[in-house]
Amino acid sequence: MTIIERVLLLQNIELFKDVTTEQLSFIAAIAEEIPADAGTVLYRENDPPDGLYVVISGLVAAGRGKESIERIGPNGSFGVWALFDDQPRLTKAETVEASVLLFVRRDDFYDVLSDHMDIAQAIFKQLVNRLRRLTSVAEK
Repeated sequence: MTIIERVLLLQNIELFKDVTTEQLSFIAAIAEEIPADAGTVLYRENDPPDGLYVVISGLVAAGRGKESIERIGPNGSFGVWALFDDQPRLTKAETVEASVLLFVRRDDFYDVLSDHMDIAQAIFKQLVNRLRRLTSVAEK
């Protein structure tokens, strides 16, 4: 994938809603494509957080124990909070079919943020907006 194609994928993630195309290009540059066969476990419950995944093609199932929580197809993302949360993963993610994923490694993400504070500001703006929405729902 080109950087532009990666940027277009990353634009679908709510967390990056306020990040400009130019800013996203820095994140796209560190993202790596990962091919995975059907049945590949990407991470397990209680694994340390390592980064964010975006499905380029294929299908990924997220679950907890034997319970299926969600199926993520093309343009879908998962593991977003692993970029910020040090706590172990709460779910398991496994490919249902052969897939290609875009992976943003947590450590590389922090390196980009340290060099581009404007990206961090845009992300914090989106995080605050999300917290406001969650708070207003909880108050109802």
